[in-house]
Amino acid sequence: MKKILFVTDALDLHLENLEFAGYISGLFKSKLLAIFLENDESEMRTDSMIRAAAVNAGLNVTEEPVSLKQHTCDTNIQRFKTACESKGIDCAVHRDRGNPLAEVILESRYADLILLNVGTSFTANPEGTPSEFVKDVMSNAECPVVIMPNTFTSISELVFTYDGKASSIHAIKQFTYLFPQFKDLKTVVVSINPEQVSPEERYKFREWMHSHYNYLDFLSTEGNVEIGLVELLMERDKAFIVMGAYGRNMISNFLRPSHANAVIKLISQAVFIAHH
Repeated sequence: MKKILFVTDALDLHLENLEFAGYISGLFKSKLLAIFLENDESEMRTDSMIRAAAVNAGLNVTEEPVSLKQHTCDTNIQRFKTACESKGIDCAVHRDRGNPLAEVILESRYADLILLNVGTSFTANPEGTPSEFVKDVMSNAECPVVIMPNTFTSISELVFTYDGKASSIHAIKQFTYLFPQFKDLKTVVVSINPEQVSPEERYKFREWMHSHYNYLDFLSTEGNVEIGLVELLMERDKAFIVMGAYGRNMISNFLRPSHANAVIKLISQAVFIAHH
C-alpha cells in the first residue's frame, strides 16, 4: 500500500489523529498524503465559526473572515507538516479548494486508503457522529475508508463483523489484502444470528479465514443486530474493527441507517469500511 490519504477539513485539523495515521503509514513505509479540504466554492460556516477555528490554530483574530480563513488554512498545513516532522512521518499535502465531497471521491479513485476523522463536517449546524459528510464519503469512496480513533497506542486484535452477505465478505477480503502484516494478531469474528448463514457457507468462510489468519476466534449472539454488535464490540480493547456495512444501496434511504453508525458512535476504536 503506497498511497494513504489523511483527509481533513483545512479549518479543523485534528493532530491527535496523527498517532494512528503515522502508525498506518509506517507499516508500509509510505508517504502520508494529507488532503486539506478548503471548501472555497460553498463555505457555509459563520464568521464566528471561522474565528473559533483560527483561535484553535493559535492565531490572533484580527483579520476579515475571508483572509482569516485563508490564514488559518495556511497555518494548519504548517502545523501538520511540523507535527509530521517531529514524529518522523514522511508527508505531502494536496490543497483541494472545491466541493469537499467531490474532491475526496476524486482523490479516492487514485488512492489505496482514506483515513478520516468521524466528526469531519462543513456545515454551520452541529452534527452527530458520524457526520453527514463522513457518511457520504463512506458510501461513495472508491477505496476503503478508516475512521481514525482519537487516541491510539497500539493494535492488539482484529475484529471482523460477518453476516454472510457480500458486503461483509468484500470488506474482510479488502482488509486482508491491504494489511497482510496483521495475520499473526489475535483475530475475532463477530456474528449476530449466525444461523441465518447456511452451514456450508459458514464452513467455506472459516476455511478461508484459517488460510489467512493464525489466531482465530468466533463469537456469536442472537437478537437485535445493532445492540448485539455494540455489546460484543465494546468488550474489545485496542482493536481494529472491520465492517462492510456501507454499500451504496444500504444508505440510499436514510430511514434505514447502517449498523456501522451505531458502532462508530459508541466505539472509540479504528473502524475499516469497504463496499463494492
